[in-house]
Amino acid sequence: PRIKMIPYVVFCTDLVVALGSGCTIKFFPLWFKDDLNMSPAAVQGIYCGVPLSMALASGFCTALSRRVGRVEAVLSVRSTALVCFVGMLVCFYRVKNEWRLRGVVALYILRTALMNCTYPVEESILMDYVPKNTRARWKSLESVSQFGWCGSALAGGLLADRYGYARTFAITICLQASGVLCYSRLLGVVAREKAPEEPS
Repeated sequence: PRIKMIPYVVFCTDLVVALGSGCTIKFFPLWFKDDLNMSPAAVQGIYCGVPLSMALASGFCTALSRRVGRVEAVLSVRSTALVCFVGMLVCFYRVKNEWRLRGVVALYILRTALMNCTYPVEESILMDYVPKNTRARWKSLESVSQFGWCGSALAGGLLADRYGYARTFAITICLQASGVLCYSRLLGVVAREKAPEEPS
């Protein structure tokens, strides 16, 4: 049955997205410093704002999942994150005035928050459709994604040295888009959460 494929799809999606993220996540600070001429203090200021934005986005994603469905919420949020990523590159290459830096930073924070806020919703799907006696096994597979994340960081560094950051970012976009397409296989398979009823 299609229900049996759910944990495999979730795992494969997480692995592909982790591989894509690993290619670039370590190099954003260098990109900000070298290509956007930001000071180290300004770069660190961005990373002070990211956790707060992720917390807000996580609450938004959870609320959205109750409205439209968990899979639909994950797909919507991550697709928006990819649009923000593309927007970052467009803003970097096409905008030449003082709005370039503001646009790139704003889109980066939004992209990072949206791409990383879906974990609670995805975890709820996995726990709902995995037998209790195998949950620990599936959770342990997260280490595979983490290892892939580290390995792809090495590959991303080599690519950035040879071709520049833009091509590495494009590879990340392609990998993460593939992950979103893979996750779309769960549409119509995962049951929607019921929204809490209003007190009468």
